[in-house]
Amino acid sequence: MTIDLRRAPAPPAAGGRVPPHNLEAEASVLGSLMLDRNAVVRVADFLRPEDFYLDHHAQVYRAALNLYDRADPIDLLTLAAELEKMRVLERIGGQAFLAELESGVPTAANVEYYGHLVEEAGTKRKLISAGGRITALGFDESTPANQALDTAEGVIFNIAEGRITQDFVALKDILKTTWDQIEQIHKDQSVISGVPSGFNDLDAKTGGFQKSDLIIIAARPGVGKCVIWSTLVDDPETGERLSIEEFVKRKRPSVFGLSPHGRIERRQIGAWVDSGVRPCFAVTTQTGRRVEVTGHHPFLTVSGWQPLHDLVTGDAIAVPRRLLLFGKESLPAPLARLLGYFVGDGGLSGNAPEFTNIDAEIVADFKNAVASQFPTCHVRQHGPHYVVSGFHKLLGSYSWQPNPVIRWLREFNLWGKKSEAKRFPDAAWRWDKETLREFIRGLMSCDGSIFSTQKGRPRVEFSVASEGLAKDVHHAFVRFGIVARLYRKSERCWRVQVADSESVATYQREIGWIGEKAARFQPDLAVFRRNTGHLPVVVWKMVGQAAAVQG
Repeated sequence: MTIDLRRAPAPPAAGGRVPPHNLEAEASVLGSLMLDRNAVVRVADFLRPEDFYLDHHAQVYRAALNLYDRADPIDLLTLAAELEKMRVLERIGGQAFLAELESGVPTAANVEYYGHLVEEAGTKRKLISAGGRITALGFDESTPANQALDTAEGVIFNIAEGRITQDFVALKDILKTTWDQIEQIHKDQSVISGVPSGFNDLDAKTGGFQKSDLIIIAARPGVGKCVIWSTLVDDPETGERLSIEEFVKRKRPSVFGLSPHGRIERRQIGAWVDSGVRPCFAVTTQTGRRVEVTGHHPFLTVSGWQPLHDLVTGDAIAVPRRLLLFGKESLPAPLARLLGYFVGDGGLSGNAPEFTNIDAEIVADFKNAVASQFPTCHVRQHGPHYVVSGFHKLLGSYSWQPNPVIRWLREFNLWGKKSEAKRFPDAAWRWDKETLREFIRGLMSCDGSIFSTQKGRPRVEFSVASEGLAKDVHHAFVRFGIVARLYRKSERCWRVQVADSESVATYQREIGWIGEKAARFQPDLAVFRRNTGHLPVVVWKMVGQAAAVQG
């Protein structure tokens, strides 16, 4: 919630005390504006209509600013006409009131001094109003303490922001110096004309720190979000997963964020800021998600947004159950499955691509995919191993050709990868839903399994030597709405486990299997109660407390 104190009336002061004000200074400012047409320039940069205690005075000053914005002269007649246009002239007392203001000031020489007196009194009234609102927050039992602190901090900062001023400088005073600087930059042909900051992007925008410049890049404490440069982020435009470093280089315009209604949606990026070297902390959830952030990075909890410094081990934080994001690129279904087979049970570091599997249906699909998509290749069998060769029997003799499958695997940066180094191809995140489904279906049919626990519950698991590949599967499941847990089973084994019955049913419906595993657990899986996504225990305590208050 944003509170704009500059538009809010000051509440009555405690004990019947009159809020700070200076009516004589207010009248002197307004009278000076009518005496000297240039007087407004000396106060317009810091004095606001809401700084005036009397509404009549505020309306006159607002009318003067309107005239100033249009470069119209400010005098008794023009002010009267403007106030008439604003439909407040009669309410403030008509031209007689304006004439009284004008006649009450002998000279406009002190308008700036009078203006600061008015501004100071206005600021004190805003502080009084802010104090009342902060006090109300303190007594509001429904507002969590941390949220109240953030709101109170914002209230005070709103006042401070309203007092930021910008002095005016005559063009003739700076034109020659500025022109000399432009000529010097053109002569040097140098991007950095000042003192380098050490940050390339910042220097490119500022030319380095210039003489007599104080450049401050900052934000109100508690609102910043900072993660390390290698953190992967989903691009809402393409579906691609990019590091923060790459996101900044490409100047991507949007990211996914949380709406006020708790929905994940595309949000525009205001700015990317390199905050330099900061202490970072690794946060790992029970489902295996891991992120490295600064101590002030906020996480959504039952009590609202909380910085990491205020959280302890075991606190519940919000994570997405599903991210509806797929790209627009596609592959033929047989090619997508074939790529999944090679990533799962493929040998990609020898002289020719190999595939090892004993499921007859999977082997048949593998052979058909190679034959239909790479007709110049030949699949040779050695026990459970199948080698894709560039030699092909043609007209009774074997003819050698460069192996197109190797060239194809190189395009996806997979050729030469051993089991510990296998990952999803970068293009996988840009694929449409059907292509990604077929790829994962082929991969899971090789390295995945579905079985029954001792209690008869279905469970899906995926075990591999590559940590990166396990993380890729774990993240890809989120795009299909499958809740899974990622963990390290042993020194050379990473596992993705789907234990929630509802998520197992989602996997069966959205992805499925090829071969013998497809025949398992055909009955409706919804008979099993889901065991994830329940409200934290603290929620029920909060409900009980709220019910007790309501009686």
